[in-house]
Amino acid sequence: MESTSAYIISIITALIFLLVSAIIANAIKFEGGSNPKDPQTRKTWFWVLAILNPAVCFLLGYYVFKPDANIMVLNNYVTALSIGTAIGFILYIIIGFVLSKIFATGKIGHWF
Repeated sequence: MESTSAYIISIITALIFLLVSAIIANAIKFEGGSNPKDPQTRKTWFWVLAILNPAVCFLLGYYVFKPDANIMVLNNYVTALSIGTAIGFILYIIIGFVLSKIFATGKIGHWF
């Protein structure tokens, strides 16, 4: 049961960070001219949030949702949380890539 909650925490955290990244990308205004800086700003925010995603996911799962049980259950939970954090990071990258290709002409298209 605890390992399932670790995976759910990881997936939800990844989706929330993806939503925040999309909100930030849409909040950055288009710049005119021959050398606009707004695509690089959107890409930078996407990757900054990609790096923060696993850290926040693991810390949230470890300090907020850690089960009060014996050491064996706790070790299984931490292992599941570590695997879930990696899955959440990969999920963030894959969904971000898919969204950037779907919305290639929009602001989200600048992520990759």
